[in-house]
Amino acid sequence: MKNSSTRKPMRQLFFLLMLFLSMKSFAQNFTGLATYKTDTKIDVKIDSAKINIDQMNMLQQQLRLAMQKEFQLSFNKFESNWEEQEKLDKKGISGKGVEIKIVGIGGGNDGLLYKNTKDKKKLETTDVLGKLFLVSGELKPYKWEMTPETKQIGKYTCYKAIAKREVTERRMSEVNGKIEKKEEKKIRTTIAWYTPEIPVNHGPENYWGLPGLILEVSSGKRIIICTQVILNPKGNKVVIEIPSKGKKVTDEEYEVIMKEQSEKMLKMYGGGKKKGDNLSFSIQIGG
Repeated sequence: MKNSSTRKPMRQLFFLLMLFLSMKSFAQNFTGLATYKTDTKIDVKIDSAKINIDQMNMLQQQLRLAMQKEFQLSFNKFESNWEEQEKLDKKGISGKGVEIKIVGIGGGNDGLLYKNTKDKKKLETTDVLGKLFLVSGELKPYKWEMTPETKQIGKYTCYKAIAKREVTERRMSEVNGKIEKKEEKKIRTTIAWYTPEIPVNHGPENYWGLPGLILEVSSGKRIIICTQVILNPKGNKVVIEIPSKGKKVTDEEYEVIMKEQSEKMLKMYGGGKKKGDNLSFSIQIGG
């Protein structure tokens, strides 16, 4: 007959085995919906006698508010969809003597990003000035440095992870009808907070690769934070869609298209000035 000292380790081993199996089953079968909000610091510089410092500050604040967006991440174990939630109040930004219209070049309400972390592939539909593209590419891995630092986001305990990547920052400006372009390579630090309590390696936008759902990301002048998570939503089956509509292009081809469209829009904006306006401006978003 086994004594109590033998039965205790056996019970502990059985408990750990059952816990492992239940967590494995949970990770294989569960789905979820997560809502995120974004905020971006805006740097707008407009040199003109028509704009004073108070008007400039008002424009910066209004533009920042217009850039604040809400997204939904739908996910299962390996796949996810990332999509912007439509806003009803699409307004231009205006002040005395100047008006800025928010025109979506790409990645607007028609955009749908599909990620497969098992195959390390992604597909994205995005509207570029009325033309739909289907962009395909690899999920680029982040070299995450995980730390023991924690903080609470909602009811979840999150751990801090840090990644560094080389990025190319582009600034375009128009001065009295002349377009100036600047490119600068920088090392950008990204800080992510993930929770192992939701055991998937998904995250917002193109972020992924941590042992738990990423609930917050700050990179450059942009922050993305989760405001709600619903696991296995009742009466609302999570369906992951694989995008198929649009002209097929690669990540590299799409980057060239976006660069060309940005230059065209800058020319269109500058071309609307009257002679003698002597207006110069530059806008940098994020970075």
